[in-house]
Amino acid sequence: MFARVKCWSDEIMNYTFQFGVLTEYGPYLAGGLWHAWWTSFPSIIITTILGVVLAAMSMSRRWFLRGASVVFVDLFRTLPVVVLLIWIHYVMPILTGISLSPTMSSIIALSLNGAALACEAFRGGLEAIPATQTQAAQSLGFSRWKVMRYITLPQAFFATLPSLTNVHITVIKNVTVTVLIAVPEVMFRAQELTVQFFRPLEFYTGAAVLYVALIWGYALLMRMLERLQKWQPI
Repeated sequence: MFARVKCWSDEIMNYTFQFGVLTEYGPYLAGGLWHAWWTSFPSIIITTILGVVLAAMSMSRRWFLRGASVVFVDLFRTLPVVVLLIWIHYVMPILTGISLSPTMSSIIALSLNGAALACEAFRGGLEAIPATQTQAAQSLGFSRWKVMRYITLPQAFFATLPSLTNVHITVIKNVTVTVLIAVPEVMFRAQELTVQFFRPLEFYTGAAVLYVALIWGYALLMRMLERLQKWQPI
């Protein structure tokens, strides 16, 4: 055992990087960004909408809505995304007879996990709005829905943006695990090229650079969105 570890260590130490392979196969690797984005973008949209709904349910006066929100959040934020992905793509067809494409299974799994995280981010933003604002609006004749629509949600949205950006970035990074069900995104292509050419460090480094570029660009867009806030929080 010790001899095998030493042999492996010697091979690593003598490894010669050949990043030139990225010149030839980089475009193929970069083509996986389209599949990564096509998987993560719908997941981000569903994550955000479902997160708002769950946060509103968690603050409802009705106990069964609060309970349903707590059960959803505690279940899907504790389940590993890999397990969720395998259940949806491989177990669900056995139980229900409904078979989904790898991309659709990935979107559902990432959305369920992301919504549980987004719910907590939105709940923190909603609870940060002072109760005096709600009381003042109700004294002016605003209904509960109008208070939520015109006063609470706009402020909570911008207050939540930094936390929500972290949730979205987690969703994008979790796309890498969809390699398990053969979504042809960047990591899948890096694995495919590694098997053919035995240059794992070069291809996985290239995949990492592409994901950093994708996430950096998305974070930049979210920072620009934060600057659209036209008022200062009270």
